[in-house]
Amino acid sequence: MAVTALKAPFPYFGGKRDIAREIWRRFGSPKQYIEPFCGSLAVMLAKPGKPASLEVVGDASGFIANFWRAVKHDPGAVAQWADYPVLHVDQGARHVWLMARREALVTALHDAEWPGDAQVAGWWLWGQCSWIGGGWCDWWKAPDAGRGVQALGKVPHVSTAGQGDMLTSGGRTAWVWLHRLAARLERVRVIHGNWDRCLNSHYGGDSAAVLLDPPYRGFDGVYGSGQPVADAVAEWARANATMRIALCGHMGEHEMPGWTVLQWSRKKSTYGGTGTKDQECVWFSPGCVKVAAAPEQLDIFAEAAE
Repeated sequence: MAVTALKAPFPYFGGKRDIAREIWRRFGSPKQYIEPFCGSLAVMLAKPGKPASLEVVGDASGFIANFWRAVKHDPGAVAQWADYPVLHVDQGARHVWLMARREALVTALHDAEWPGDAQVAGWWLWGQCSWIGGGWCDWWKAPDAGRGVQALGKVPHVSTAGQGDMLTSGGRTAWVWLHRLAARLERVRVIHGNWDRCLNSHYGGDSAAVLLDPPYRGFDGVYGSGQPVADAVAEWARANATMRIALCGHMGEHEMPGWTVLQWSRKKSTYGGTGTKDQECVWFSPGCVKVAAAPEQLDIFAEAAE
């Protein structure tokens, strides 16, 4: 497999890669870019042209924050730990091993100079690509190893060669891939913790661009303290509407007076069904760059002012 597009080497539920081009049309070329729910960094990695001069991303999951920090500092070691055959018994064992290291990760990630744990990053990446559905290293859940054969955990993904491309690449290709990501992340600040830790926009001012992609209302599960976060994120966005802000959610989820909403379809099942796949939308603040909807995409996107 040739490494072409710059993207994360793992699948990530809820990623916004399909809508990234439309987001950047409205962000333009900001001086500062902020992404508090970074996940797979799909939007940042899809930015056309030069990166913003200051980029700050973060995630409340220590496994995600550690992955990006470790790739930034030692991509070769991450690739080495991730390059491993898909073995069911190892998947269950590594899940338990990783979950037992959460407290140590939190302490280490609070050290701004800590380069990340390459073994944790590589094993997490391997499992993220081989595990079926949700449950792989959920940051806030207790590990459930089960009993007997259930202690092996879920059966690995076997219906295709793998999720993402890491499992089918491996070796030299994985090494090149992660080194390309490391070069892109060279000046990116990776934060771990609550979403509002990333939001200092002093450097960029009103020209700062902020992508807010929190767990959607009603689908948040457990986030940090266990409280839903989508409404608090929307409240912050309304209070800072002079900045270039993109808020992701489902249609009708938030009241955003004066904002522009772009509806789009994920084109596949979400949340275990098809009921919400056509309800995806992004609200854009009044501070965003004004653009017209691309004619060739009118059958996919519906845009209107709220």
